[in-house]
Amino acid sequence: MGRNRWLSLLGLAASGLSSGSVLARPNTHAPAISTWDARASSVVFGFGHSLGGAGDFTRLSYNANFSSTSGVLSAQFGVHYLSYRDHDDSVLAHGFSAGGVALFNFPVAERFPNGIPRTSLDFYVGGVPTALFSGQLNFISVPLVLGVGLPVSPTPWLSIEPWAELSPGLNFDTRIQAVSTAAAVQAAMDGTLTRSEVEDLVDEGLKITEQTTVGKRAGLSLTAHLGERADLSVNLALGAGHSGSASLGAAFVVRWDALVPGVRRAIGGESAAPELDRPVPPVCAAWQVGLQRCVATPPAAPSATGAPRSHAGTRRIVAPAGPAPTQPAPTQLAPTQPAPTQPSAPRKKAPQPAPAATTPPPAPAGAPPADALPPLQAAPPR
Repeated sequence: MGRNRWLSLLGLAASGLSSGSVLARPNTHAPAISTWDARASSVVFGFGHSLGGAGDFTRLSYNANFSSTSGVLSAQFGVHYLSYRDHDDSVLAHGFSAGGVALFNFPVAERFPNGIPRTSLDFYVGGVPTALFSGQLNFISVPLVLGVGLPVSPTPWLSIEPWAELSPGLNFDTRIQAVSTAAAVQAAMDGTLTRSEVEDLVDEGLKITEQTTVGKRAGLSLTAHLGERADLSVNLALGAGHSGSASLGAAFVVRWDALVPGVRRAIGGESAAPELDRPVPPVCAAWQVGLQRCVATPPAAPSATGAPRSHAGTRRIVAPAGPAPTQPAPTQLAPTQPAPTQPSAPRKKAPQPAPAATTPPPAPAGAPPADALPPLQAAPPR
């Protein structure tokens, strides 16, 4: 039983070694550019698959793009799921790719009313690192992408975008080298193959190397502008996955922001100095006029007579300093004494009427009430 197990292990090793080297190939990264439209910030959902040839290359993509206020720069960040097969009989590898690319858009012709330039010159630079893993195929590729495009729009709703790209990169590969297994097979048949001998064979055949490659891609994109908020594009790429293979993809673009100010100014939707054209509310206009008067009025200067003048130019009258005028006290009437009477015969007394309520004498004309406060005095002049 043990001899059969070791023979099976060696047979698998020999079959793997006979398949040759496993190298990370260039062009296995995801697309660097998701959209050539830099009019507004957007999100992009994409899909792509290889069109025949050896191997297989499939991707699912999501990009978030941010446009500058001038409409010249579009910063594009993407995450991608990848599946890759080197040859038809190799194991399918799964992995992911992440990209960060700066796209520069320079219109060389006028724009349509929707902001699409008739012709523009674009170039981009960035990185799209990629990692793919399987039982027999494992590698990491870190390419630097450099590309140029020439979008042309014959109509406001259609753009044709040819492009080309170079991707020099550094690849870390898992490589299996051929080793001599005759001695190992004979030892296994004799029953003398040890565990250390098997480990030495694996260490000799399995090598992890790094390799520098330069990938090349080219393609053509067709974009239909469905309106101000959405686009639908179809992409044909040569060199995706392999240097001689082709892939076809589609992308749906959704712009979550309005057109940037630079594009609006170019199509006449916004003036170069919008703050000068906006109407000023009446309250703000009155406040500005009053503030200008306060700032423009010179400080008050004493007049020839010595009396200070206010900021408005009118003379201010100041009462002279001195004691407050005294008010005459209200006069009171002295009670009258009854005249002496002669004694007379006693007579019956009549009931006396109730005394009438006495009212205080009226105050002199012009006199203030007794509980009134003293008059205010002006401050002495400075």
